[in-house]
Amino acid sequence: MLSLADKFVTGLTRLTPFGRQDTDPLTGPKAAARWLDGLPVGDAFKCQQAILGELRRFNENSTTPTKDRLAVLRLLDEKSRDLQDTLVQQYLRNPRMARAHEDRLWHAVYGLYWEVARGYHTAVLQLARDAGNGQPQDLFPLIALRAIRSFGQLLKWRAIRYLPAGDKLWQRLHNLYRAAEGLDLHRLPQRAYEGEDADCSCESAYLHILMLSLADAGTLYPRQLDLIDRWLRGWHAMLELDHALVPGRHTFSVDLSADHGPRRVRNPAAGRPLRAWATETLVDRLHALHAALREGGLPAQLGLGDAVRPAEALELVEHLQQQWSPLERREQRRAARESTKRLVDVVHGLGAIVGQLKTAGARDGESTYETGLSFAEAEDVLVYGFVTERTRERAAHARQAEHADTAGERWVMHDESEFGYGAIVDSVDRDWLRVGALIALRPHHGDEWKIGIVRRLARPAANACSVGIETLAAPPLLAMLHDTSQPGYTVNGYDNSGASQPRACIWLAGDGVADSVMIDPVHYTPGKVFELHGVPGRSAIALGHPLERSEGWLRVAAEPVAD
Repeated sequence: MLSLADKFVTGLTRLTPFGRQDTDPLTGPKAAARWLDGLPVGDAFKCQQAILGELRRFNENSTTPTKDRLAVLRLLDEKSRDLQDTLVQQYLRNPRMARAHEDRLWHAVYGLYWEVARGYHTAVLQLARDAGNGQPQDLFPLIALRAIRSFGQLLKWRAIRYLPAGDKLWQRLHNLYRAAEGLDLHRLPQRAYEGEDADCSCESAYLHILMLSLADAGTLYPRQLDLIDRWLRGWHAMLELDHALVPGRHTFSVDLSADHGPRRVRNPAAGRPLRAWATETLVDRLHALHAALREGGLPAQLGLGDAVRPAEALELVEHLQQQWSPLERREQRRAARESTKRLVDVVHGLGAIVGQLKTAGARDGESTYETGLSFAEAEDVLVYGFVTERTRERAAHARQAEHADTAGERWVMHDESEFGYGAIVDSVDRDWLRVGALIALRPHHGDEWKIGIVRRLARPAANACSVGIETLAAPPLLAMLHDTSQPGYTVNGYDNSGASQPRACIWLAGDGVADSVMIDPVHYTPGKVFELHGVPGRSAIALGHPLERSEGWLRVAAEPVAD
């Protein structure tokens, strides 16, 4: 039986928050530090998940934000940063990872940001309500800054998956900024975390999030969005929020009472808690960067990062000029969109598109191999002098099977313009559907295919995806590239050294610009010369500079080669 003293101690333990024990990391900062030191080394995902579990438990047992509780929250946040960064880099550097792994990694990253933001958000609002009541107000500026930045990460990682903000993230973010502004601490410069290169304030962090949101239009790759996020850290001094909106001076505004992000200044509503800012200085900086890149400047020398290719930096700077410029200087839509209901056949991926073009050519009696015969048919001609019925049947079955394998999907297009389509499709089992995906389209029961590129994505609902597709004007033509770089014997004019097989490509004739080909990136070598079969009037080309690339395909200029 327990003694009276033991019963008394047991009762106190039950009343202690979280079941206080020496091994419980939520007991206090010292216990948290000991627990963190005992985490296994070498497994970033496992350690990150352990910290995520403790943060979730911390938030589920919320009480008044004492200094000890805030110290535990800060310590868990700080110790998770390196682990979180490791997982973030794994995600951004592996765009071709399996969907199941991508989903697991995204939820791990987003889940930790959510729990960190949740903990800081609760603390900020409680400290703001208790201002002057003896609560630890000296920590308010740091806690508010970290809270704002955490909500920025939530919005960024939802944008990476083309998801709407949801969860009232914008409203909560606005409330955090208003709390900092109400205590006149929004412009206090400080280091959010030890080891950072520059000071930051609640206002500059808030503006950073607003500008990143304006840069995202559902058209960026995850790596591009992350790159803009990094660039913005060096551009904070060029932006400042104003309380009084001046339509002729300010470019954007945000309503602190609404659950949405920033908008262009057009017809501001009276009586709303608006904050506005101008982007002229920043846009001038972008123009200078654009000119320097066009003149051959390296991104590293221009402060854009060591691992950024000049072409990639140039494309992204042009995108930011478009998104952040004042309305009168912003390039407008190339063509108006019209509502429509059109059933369209769609295939995706370079290999499937090549298969469809090959099937269409076979039906029309065309062949990229010039003879119009398959290998088996050519063998029959050599042996018998004609193609046997058995070979004809086999060829017909093979073509039917090939057509079935590449039949693709049927989409209903909801709008179209001279340069593309818009559609809302079911996203279930469409892991391939990403910005930059290569597709081919034709009207249902039509004959002519067009090449399209997915330019914009948004996910308005759980299993729905809004897709914007740009179509290329040039009709696609299936062609074959024969590598003749290694000498060997020839038969009927073909190199038969056995070095490599012919490579299928999609030929796009230039309309006032250079001709181009779409190939698998693994086959690209700058300046490499190929014999070209299947394009009338062209016998050889050299692979020129890349025009565009994405996952699984590369479009390069086709430079003529003198005979």
